[in-house]
Amino acid sequence: MPDLSRKEVIQILATTQQARLAGVDLSGLDLAGLNFAGADLIRANLTGANLTNAYMRHAQLEEANLEGAVFINANLKEANLKGCRLKGTNLSGANLTDTNLFGVELDPTQKRQARGLPG
Repeated sequence: MPDLSRKEVIQILATTQQARLAGVDLSGLDLAGLNFAGADLIRANLTGANLTNAYMRHAQLEEANLEGAVFINANLKEANLKGCRLKGTNLSGANLTDTNLFGVELDPTQKRQARGLPG
């Protein structure tokens, strides 16, 4: 069960420039289209969350659980995904330009789907 509702997440994002959501359970939430630029989501649980079209530039997602999450057309440019779990994550059209992917295993489908990965 998520710690917060979509409405509560929107309120947090609207009231602070770099939202602190580290370790928060946001599993299964519809977070599509939200602006998480620079947000602290370190060790957050985003399992199965819908982040379609989310703006996550410079977001800190180190060691977050992103298994089964949907990032269709999300902007993760320059985000920190170090050590994230991405099993079953949909990265179709996601922008991963200059994203820190240290310790992250992308399967061949994810590599084909995402944009901005080095050759």
